[in-house]
Amino acid sequence: MKLYWINIQCRRLRGEMGIRKKRRVPLQPVLHTGDFRFNDEMARTFAMQDCCIHTLILDTTYCNPQYNFPKQESVVQFVIEAIQAESFNQKTLFLIGSYTIGKERLFLEVAHVLRKKIYVTAAKLRLLECLELSVEDMQWLTSNEHESHIHVVPMWTIASFKRLKQLSHQYSERFSLIVAFSPTGWAFSKGKKSAGRRWQQGTIIRYEVPYSEHCSFEELKEFVKLISAVEIIPSVNNEGAESRNDMLALLLS
Repeated sequence: MKLYWINIQCRRLRGEMGIRKKRRVPLQPVLHTGDFRFNDEMARTFAMQDCCIHTLILDTTYCNPQYNFPKQESVVQFVIEAIQAESFNQKTLFLIGSYTIGKERLFLEVAHVLRKKIYVTAAKLRLLECLELSVEDMQWLTSNEHESHIHVVPMWTIASFKRLKQLSHQYSERFSLIVAFSPTGWAFSKGKKSAGRRWQQGTIIRYEVPYSEHCSFEELKEFVKLISAVEIIPSVNNEGAESRNDMLALLLS
């Protein structure tokens, strides 16, 4: 069996994906997407490619009309403005949730715009070094928690006020107010295309922001229309013919 390759360039951190055709492919091309956000720049890139996709294996994490959340840029701006608004108290600690890999664009944009260093653990810093971030990005990261009042923490530690209260004890001598941001597309509420929601209990403030590195439902539909693949295979929540057909009906409607 012969294998033919199409060179795919995908920068997950910036939400960009493009195709560079390495050579003419004699077989039916397959495009398998991972996590990505479809945007205007990507549309222009694909429009310039002389390559027809036969089979599209698509990340369908949010293949449901209720998940039509805002663009990444809007959510990032919301977080930046929220940090600025909550900074009246100099003893405020800001926490931004992150997975082992993921949410990098959010906290790096915060660093660049606010010109503030971001604290990550030494283990997290070593992991980020493996992603080959730019020198400009890396200069805003520190493993010395005393150099920053904006800390990146595991998502589970800020999943509830109960956990945040437990976390607050270790910072009680340095900070009197904690403001946490939980960035996930699952935070999006149907019918409320808001870039974030705020709750407060005492000296702890918690924001849920619909920041995701997966396409929203409308972005998926736009991407499918642009690619016009002969066959579409959902790669998430595909439990069989029925669920697959339901998702395809939504995407092609």
